Amino acid sequence: MLWVIDEFLQWDILPPIWSLLVRAGLVAGGIIAFVMVVMNLLLSLALLAEASASRARLPDYVVSARMKRRIRQSIVVVLAAIALIIGGLQITNQLRASAAAEEAQVQFIQTQIEMDRAVEQVLPLFTEPILNGLANDTLIESRQISNLAKLLESVQTSFPNAPTMIIVGRASQAPFKYARIDSSRINANSQGRLTLTPQFYATFPTQKETEIIEKLFEEQLTEITGPLAGQVINTEIPSSWGVLQQGGSAIAIVYLQQGNFSNFDNRGYRDAYDFYHTGPERLITN
Repeated sequence: MLWVIDEFLQWDILPPIWSLLVRAGLVAGGIIAFVMVVMNLLLSLALLAEASASRARLPDYVVSARMKRRIRQSIVVVLAAIALIIGGLQITNQLRASAAAEEAQVQFIQTQIEMDRAVEQVLPLFTEPILNGLANDTLIESRQISNLAKLLESVQTSFPNAPTMIIVGRASQAPFKYARIDSSRINANSQGRLTLTPQFYATFPTQKETEIIEKLFEEQLTEITGPLAGQVINTEIPSSWGVLQQGGSAIAIVYLQQGNFSNFDNRGYRDAYDFYHTGPERLITN
């Protein structure tokens, strides 16, 4: 029952080794049950034949030693064939899983290249009034919030892979250090006017993400040596980022992430892919 829940509800109750043992037990049990059914059918036919022979008063049929030996050899051959078939199917499954992983890896890398190109094209789209609003925290007062909302929406519909955009700036409210803006943070009030409610951060849960963000505000890149799934930056999904500059200083970080990343699931294979990237090769600015 636990194995059925694991398989069909995609829960994670049994350890992987137990799941494999249950699968092996089910396969072996199925084969044994099939063999038992066939044996039962053969025995039933043998009993019917014996009864018919008795009624017909036929002489007893003696099975020679040679025939018995052939029967035993046939049973061994059948069992070996079953084992080879199961082994072949298992090898086929592993080869298909490996091929699917390689194909997904190639697609992941290609999508990552497209995300880097998208960042290079998106950063120049920030107009000077929007940059002023981001730098001075005056998007509402300068009436640039609607233009920013349009830009956030247009990026998702104008570039390959439907990227979602996140903007991280310096927070103007103590004790917070960072303010995150995305399309979900811009909404219309009861009067129909757009309002902005940034997501504030005093820091980020992981030291690595905090270091990356801080270095970007210093217009530097941080070496990424492993997967990172942070509040803003997620290297397990094709994504890229750059810096918005004004007056020679970094005022905000723009992060793009592939929107339709379901293409990189494991296509029904139980183990998820462990792809990740190391970020843009160079600092991208406007």
